[in-house]
Amino acid sequence: MASASKPNVLILLCDQLRIDLLTCYRQTLVRTPNISALAGDSCVFERAYTPLALCSPARASLLTGLYPHGHHMFNNSTPHYSYCEHLRPDVTMLQDWVDDQSDYESAWFGKWHIGPAQDLFDSRFHHTHDQPHAGGPVFLDSSHWHPNTRIAPLVQSVGRGTAGTLDVAMEGFPDVVAARYTQEFLRTRDATRPFFATCSFPGPHFPWMVPEEWGIRYDPADIEMWPNRHDTFEGKPINQRKIRLLNESKAGGLSPEEQDRELKELLACCFSYIELIDAMVGDVVSTLKQLGLYEDTAIIFTADHGDMAGSHGLMNKGAYMYDETYRIPMLLKPPGDGGASRNSSFVHLMDATATCLHLMTGAEQDSLSGRSLHGQSLLPLAAGEADWPRTMHYAQYHGDPWGHYSSRMVTDGRWKLVWNLTDLCELYDLENDPHELHNRFYDPACDEVRAACFDYLLAEARRIGDAHVFLLKPEHELAIQGIPVPGNA
Repeated sequence: MASASKPNVLILLCDQLRIDLLTCYRQTLVRTPNISALAGDSCVFERAYTPLALCSPARASLLTGLYPHGHHMFNNSTPHYSYCEHLRPDVTMLQDWVDDQSDYESAWFGKWHIGPAQDLFDSRFHHTHDQPHAGGPVFLDSSHWHPNTRIAPLVQSVGRGTAGTLDVAMEGFPDVVAARYTQEFLRTRDATRPFFATCSFPGPHFPWMVPEEWGIRYDPADIEMWPNRHDTFEGKPINQRKIRLLNESKAGGLSPEEQDRELKELLACCFSYIELIDAMVGDVVSTLKQLGLYEDTAIIFTADHGDMAGSHGLMNKGAYMYDETYRIPMLLKPPGDGGASRNSSFVHLMDATATCLHLMTGAEQDSLSGRSLHGQSLLPLAAGEADWPRTMHYAQYHGDPWGHYSSRMVTDGRWKLVWNLTDLCELYDLENDPHELHNRFYDPACDEVRAACFDYLLAEARRIGDAHVFLLKPEHELAIQGIPVPGNA
């Protein structure tokens, strides 16, 4: 059973959730009262980031505590394009450590996407959702569980069939099913042991579809267009313009005004999906309280990455490192009475890994089965006790279905540098240009800032063993544009 030294640990993991759509972070039209209530008992980390804004790499980082270059799941584990369908076999995941070295009971329910579904069923989690069976939900054989017309036909079609409502009962909808599995585990688990469990919601990842009985709960006319919706991409990477053109080619000949109107209709579905997930968070937390487990359970609420959702004219995520995709929610409710606090330190998903180990062992850990962690426990920060050494966030990108497009990013919250190996680089003044519209990388007035960011990027790459930056020479990034290098004759 759980105790002060061995509390229960529950991760509530969303897929592709923007922080500016949660009321505990920003004023927003989206209604998320249950997540806000959880935030009222939590430390809300205001500068939390993903290590890489793709599902599989980020999820693998959460369970291994490593940047993607350490676990080798560089892009999404999707068979028709991925070159890394399975995690590096010699890397330990949290459930392996739990099984080897603890008395915790482990469970994972919902979206997996760290390899095919069978990798979850073959894993060392003590409990997972059911395997595919006759008469069972059709998404059980999927690694990602996304709601789509494979589950049920559309009732209301939005965005030419890319969103809307499905003819499926609430209890058959993937995010609801993930919550119900989690609740059933809480009720039937071995009460003599503490638990480590993850409820992994497949949403609000696109396609934005909800059950018809839940419905589309927002009026598109009430939704304001993103301030950076119509980015011109002047002075920006060519690749981003190509992806924007690809998106526009899928618009079926709609005018820009019609595309904006359609985006608002799509966002009405997205907001409704987020509200449904919020309701499921409320159900899981309510079950904890009904069973008398809430006080003895540490809860981490987070997401693998964010979502462009039309910002910069882009959808989903991809070969760009904007805040819409790289910033994530991170709430930590410690065991005990809790209490609301906010923290502006730079944290990331691998800190959640270290936090889980700290909670389950009673002491801060710097390694997982002998391999050094790339994060550290958030518990001292949540308690207001720590001097946090990290002054910037370092992130990676290793390619996706649009090709191998390697990038690295560092940000101190004021400035953001993006090094694109095969394209123009980027530098944004987030204080004066929060929507990242104006690339200042080649601006001579930014020489000192750019150099300082590069110094940090190279130092952090060396510290964590990211050897993929061996082709980076900051002076070459200016020379390629014919710009004199500062300090060179």
